[in-house]
Order: sequence, then structure tokens, then C-alpha cells
Amino acid sequence: MKSILVYIQTSMLAPRGGKLGYNYCLKSQLDKMGIKNIHYIDSKKTFAQSANDKIKSMDESWRKQFLITAKSIYNKFRTLYGCSHRSLVDLSSYDIVHFHSTLDMYRVRDSLKSYTGIVVLTSHTPTIQSQEIYDALTDWEKMHMNWLYKNLIRIDDYGFRRADFIIFPCPDAEEPYYKNWPEYVKIKQEKRDCYRYLLTGTEARYAKLSRIEVCKQFDIPENAFIISYVGRHNEIKGYDTLKLLGERMLEKYPNAYFLIAGREDPLSGLEHPRWIEVGWTSDPHSLIAASDVFILPNKETYFDLVMLEVLSLGKIVIASNTGGNKYFKSIGAEGIFTYTTLEEAEELVQKVYAMDKEEKSVREQGNKRLFNQRFSLEMFANNYVKLINSL
Repeated sequence: MKSILVYIQTSMLAPRGGKLGYNYCLKSQLDKMGIKNIHYIDSKKTFAQSANDKIKSMDESWRKQFLITAKSIYNKFRTLYGCSHRSLVDLSSYDIVHFHSTLDMYRVRDSLKSYTGIVVLTSHTPTIQSQEIYDALTDWEKMHMNWLYKNLIRIDDYGFRRADFIIFPCPDAEEPYYKNWPEYVKIKQEKRDCYRYLLTGTEARYAKLSRIEVCKQFDIPENAFIISYVGRHNEIKGYDTLKLLGERMLEKYPNAYFLIAGREDPLSGLEHPRWIEVGWTSDPHSLIAASDVFILPNKETYFDLVMLEVLSLGKIVIASNTGGNKYFKSIGAEGIFTYTTLEEAEELVQKVYAMDKEEKSVREQGNKRLFNQRFSLEMFANNYVKLINSL
């Protein structure tokens, strides 16, 4: 039996989005199944990771901003030009190493020079990794450090070319790579036999609070029409589009409420009594379950885990017609609507608003059924084991 290393530290796994949430769920199910040949890196947080957590916990001040900028410059310089790029463990002990970001691969490229096993890459970012890194830079860095950051594209180029196999959840998830990286067309042609597709799955989610309890907590009338969103407050996630939609709906419908979860940064919510910012919460699923419709307004997306969580909760979704969201349109998911323009999004919200209880229930149950048929954690883990062992 092949020995497989998933190149992620177990100490970093958490129930969140991206590669860490993906593998948090996957590893938990692999452990339940008693899978012994798939390993993660069992180590504590590094000094750098601990320092990063400490900086994040600091109160907002010039000192915090200075440390964030200094750390960012140091890390990028070390990644691009440092003298040593070695792995945390001996890769030669494994037949297959599965990386979940091009950045992780690039940081261990010295170790990969001599590695003779199979290298697998799954990229989870809603755009190419180098673009996501650039978008997260401080304004000062973007203004003064372009001489350094213009070389970040090397990270993606190395990762996709070095990988022996590349796994995406579905072809639609590749859209932002085609859109943001002209070289990707050539790479896909050169490595077309190296691509594999594996639908993401996740743990079914449940609400801790009833709709009545949620409404009482946030002073929302029980007969309100509640629109929910959970996620980062930035443009790539479409939060700016959500606000524009909010302005229109709040003006036209006196009983419409927006219930929003996630840290209010870098973008802030609307100043309106029916636009409710909850902030970070350990129970976003109760908010989603209490709503009438969930909005997923990504400008670009890979294959969003929150979409699967919403399906498991049996809620109707209105999503932008981009990236992995297109997959759901292609399979005719009855409780998922996609839009291209803000006007279309508004029309779809109005459509859900006008639905009678029977139609709404049919579509909600359809989403639960879809989750159980295609995206359950058990199905995901079983398919992963079959695929990774077949390489």
C-alpha cells in the first residue's frame, strides 16, 4: 500500500474555509475510517505561526500595522530569495506528497529537487495564489515594493509545472485560473493528462438555535424575510455587490432583513437598522438556517465550502454565475439560482420572496437531498482514498 503525506500541519487544521477547512473535515473522516496510509504533518505551530497569531490579536495601532508590513516583506523576500527551502519532514519516506497550495510547494522546492515520488497539487484559492498574496498586501507595500512582488507569479508557475497530478473539484473551478493567468492555458495543454477531478464534500451542518431564537436574539420580527451571508468582507467574495443588493432590497421591502456573519474588514456593512452585522461567530449555521435565502456573491470562486454547508442546512441559495458555482447550474440544482448582473440577483431575491411555502419547501428539501447524494463527508473521503491511491 502506498504511503501518502498530505503536506499540512495538523495543528493548523480548523473548521473554516479553504485548504485548512477542507482537510479538517477530510482528516476527521479518514480517522473514523481507520485509514492508516494517509498521513498529515504532526507538529506544533512554528515560531512564525505563533508570532502571526500574536500580531493578529493585538489592538489596532501603528505598531500592529508596522509589524504586519515588516513580517510580510520578510516572508515574501525569504520565500522568493531565501537560501534554504526545505520541507518540515523527510519527503523520501512517502510515495506520494499531496500539497494544497502552490506556496507550500514553492517553500520546499529544495527538498522537491531530489524527491522521486509522486507530487500532487490541489489549489484552493479563488484566484491564483500569487494574485491572492498580492491582494492581501498593505497599501504601503503595493506602492513601494512592486520590484519584489512582481516575481510572485513564480510561485504558481513552479507549483503547476512541478506537480505530477493536479486535482480540481470540477472543471468550472479552473475558471479564475484561466481568467487571471494567461500562462494557464499553455500549462493545461501541456499537462492535460495530469488532471483529475474530485468533488469536495464536508460535514453536514446543524443549527443550534431555532429561527424564533435567532429572531429574538437580533430583534428581528418572526415574519421578516431574512437574507443571510457568511464570509469575508472583501471584493473578491463579492461583499461590495452584496451591499448594493442590500440597498435595493431594504428600500423596496420593509420586512427584509440582512443577517451578516464574518469579520467586518476590510469592507464595512451598511448603516441601516435592518442590516445586521454579527461579526465573527462560532455558530454561523443557526443564522443561515434562520434565513429565507443565502447569498453567495463571489466575483471569482473556486468551489466554496460554505455553499455545501448551506445545502446541508436545506436553504435556498442565490449565487454568482462564476467558477465552481457554475457546476450547480450545470446539474440543474432546483434550490440554487445563479446570476450574472446585479439586476438578475435582485430579480432572483424577489422570486424567492414571492414563493409560497410549498414551493420553498420543495426547493429546500431538494438542496438537502443534493448534499446527501453528492457532497457528504463519507462520500468525499471514500472518493479521495480511491483517487489518491490510484495515482
